[in-house]
Amino acid sequence: MKKFAALFLSLALLFSFVTNVQAEEKPISVWLEDQQVLLGEQQPIMEHGTTLVPAKQILEKFGFEVTWDQDNKVITGKKEGLVLLFQIGNLGAVVNQSEQGLLVAPKLIKGTVYIPLRTVSEASGYEVSWNKEQRAVTIEEREPSRGFLWKTENAGNTVYLLGSIHIANKAMYPLRPEIQKAYDASNFLVVEADITKMDDEAVQQQVLDISVYKDNTTLKDHISAEAYKKLGEILQENGLETHALDTFKAWNVSTALDYLTSAKSGFDAGIGIDAHFLQQANVSQLPILELESIEYQLNMFNNFSDKLQEEMLNSSIEQYYAESSSIDALSEMWATGNEEQLLELTQSTMTNDEFYKALLSDRNVPMVDKITGYLNGGEKKTYFVVVGAAHMIGQDGIVPLLEKKGFKVERQ
Repeated sequence: MKKFAALFLSLALLFSFVTNVQAEEKPISVWLEDQQVLLGEQQPIMEHGTTLVPAKQILEKFGFEVTWDQDNKVITGKKEGLVLLFQIGNLGAVVNQSEQGLLVAPKLIKGTVYIPLRTVSEASGYEVSWNKEQRAVTIEEREPSRGFLWKTENAGNTVYLLGSIHIANKAMYPLRPEIQKAYDASNFLVVEADITKMDDEAVQQQVLDISVYKDNTTLKDHISAEAYKKLGEILQENGLETHALDTFKAWNVSTALDYLTSAKSGFDAGIGIDAHFLQQANVSQLPILELESIEYQLNMFNNFSDKLQEEMLNSSIEQYYAESSSIDALSEMWATGNEEQLLELTQSTMTNDEFYKALLSDRNVPMVDKITGYLNGGEKKTYFVVVGAAHMIGQDGIVPLLEKKGFKVERQ
């Protein structure tokens, strides 16, 4: 094996010059759908497997307004619902306030800023493929996600209701134009809880305070020996001690496992649907309203019985080991806007009375009361309400409850 590895390295070293010569003989071409993107003398370059292209030209090709900050060496692209920042020499791009790692940093070559093509393309809602033989990069627009959007009006006020998913992957973007237009037309963004506040030190302390046992018990005292053993195996698999989470309550450990599972599948709460619009609102300084709060949601989980918390933990353990992630099915349902599947998902939560009551029915009523207040207000404003999709339909859903109050709610 060592001899083979040495031979492989030798070949790589010996033939690197030949590879470079071939690259020079056939320049890299970039194709947007079936049209070649002509870049003139500023041709794409390949570095460590990453294609770099002239920033201004490619950003403008994607419809961005481009600005250059000479002092900080930052190039910015802005268009509806999307802000991209690249800094010379920095291995992190910023996409709507979320940092995204780069394999190769942007660079300045003879006065021209070059940025990674894949990063700007995927952030703009395109898929990128590489043809090695033709040395061609093909960029194709992704089918926009349909999602779940409703609209209701009263007394000159408009409320858009977007049923969201709190975690997402890059494939869920772009969203269809009607969703972005509804947001752009709104005077307020309304969310369950402003999760951007999670970075506040006071909020983090609050989360810690409510998440740990303070009665001299540990996790081991509240769940079965079998569940504790399985949890320990998962923690070891991820480089942690088996007792690393002993001080934390079962509901909190369950959410930690869900995070690991979603990360394995390429999903991230940082690019969830609500986070997507919160980032836009923070950039444009659009007022943000909350239907609940982080504190309310923490207390909701904290008030679950030990039995329900263990059921949640067992479900999270099962999902961690599942061959196919339910998150993938969930994202597919959202992308296609399949209302039948959404109703089936919502109804499945009714099998546990405590869970259904706490998570949906008890929460939906006060949410509807606040939304009713928006609709009956005298200011004639437009509200873009982003709430978990499971809250929207079913016998206790927000849409049926609004209809019972006499409002006409239409799927968009």
